[in-house]
Amino acid sequence: MKYFIILFLALPAIFLWSQSEQIVYYNSALVLENNMELQEADATLANEIQQWEQEIKDIEAEIESLTQEYEQRKLTLLPSGQLEAENEIDLLRQRRDSKIEEIYGENGKIITRNNELIQPIMEKLKSVIELVAIENNYSIVLDASLGVIGYGKSKLDITELIIEEMGNIVETEDK
Repeated sequence: MKYFIILFLALPAIFLWSQSEQIVYYNSALVLENNMELQEADATLANEIQQWEQEIKDIEAEIESLTQEYEQRKLTLLPSGQLEAENEIDLLRQRRDSKIEEIYGENGKIITRNNELIQPIMEKLKSVIELVAIENNYSIVLDASLGVIGYGKSKLDITELIIEEMGNIVETEDK
């Protein structure tokens, strides 16, 4: 009975609290899609990937060239010369495979560089969300792009505000 009375007295306070708290949402996919810094980061990464892929192609061309040369001269080489040529080709193949792993591997250059380029943008987005939440007295800001919001009134969508604030920060930094 005692718990019932406490619950009965607490219900109006809980109701009032829930009415005063404001929950809003934004779509991070749209925010990032409209972010010039992210587009620049993507272009930078694409250029670097192109350079790394060219390094691999150069090694493959060298392998192809040595293999053709070896096949043409194979019959005229002594067994020791054949072994030396085969070892040289194998070393190049290993170098190519190492380069591929270095670039595309689990902790490769692509993943590392992508994280380096995106981390400041994501930190800025987090700061903007916190700033907007504090300025507007929002209690909770959810990300709609994660698919966890089944429904939300459009007046609670602050995506445009986040995009605008992200742009304002970029303009401020450029000055």
